Amino acid sequence: MLETFKTYMGYSKHRKKGDYSRVPETSGVYRLYHGKKVSYVGETRNLKRRLEEHERDKERWGSYDYKGTKGVPKSERKKMEQRVRKRSKPTR
Repeated sequence: MLETFKTYMGYSKHRKKGDYSRVPETSGVYRLYHGKKVSYVGETRNLKRRLEEHERDKERWGSYDYKGTKGVPKSERKKMEQRVRKRSKPTR
């Protein structure tokens, strides 16, 4: 498990809303941005599906990045989400 986690340590490049072609269908933690500010931090079992769901939200955001966590238990992903939220200080 730790080996898999190390593979997914870094965040992806910022991508524009609507560009999900390279997003994996694995678990992960993600950030939505409105301009240069983080507007939301989330955790999911399927990054691609969840970002597509956010596309339908009325919330304003224009870009995102993510950190894949394939093989990492949900309890650990939740802890990661909380750490990222604390550092990023999302607007919602």
